[in-house]
Amino acid sequence: MNSQIKSQYEQDFYGWTQWQAKVLAKREVSELDWQNLQEELEALGRQEYRELVSRLTVLLGHLLKWEYQPENRSRSWFLTIREQRRAIKRHFYRNPSLKSRLVDALEDGFEAGVDLALRETNLPLRTFPEPCPYQFEEVMADTFICDTSKDWEQ
Repeated sequence: MNSQIKSQYEQDFYGWTQWQAKVLAKREVSELDWQNLQEELEALGRQEYRELVSRLTVLLGHLLKWEYQPENRSRSWFLTIREQRRAIKRHFYRNPSLKSRLVDALEDGFEAGVDLALRETNLPLRTFPEPCPYQFEEVMADTFICDTSKDWEQ
């Protein structure tokens, strides 16, 4: 690998990205930093998966709080559930191939969602089911556990 490429990648990542984009636009294949391009593309894919898991974590954590601590339900919880459902739908619209990772994402999101619910409630761990008892389609349905198809009503 050209030492100039390696040095730019390590010392000025933004500059490296701009330079690689120009090289790609000009189709100057010999100037491409193949190894780092491959690593960065793979990292971008992992980032999209992490965003999905992060949104599922928040959604599932709030659904658990809604279901297992009904006396503390709030407009904030309702709006968070609604917001995360919509954001996940948009994320899949932009990244439809992520559906192939749905089972893993739901499992990862549920584990972290339980932790979120534990942090934000006084409920013991044994309160929550293990493993995730929900199907993805259920979690995403506006009427599941917390009906976000209607206005908030206390």
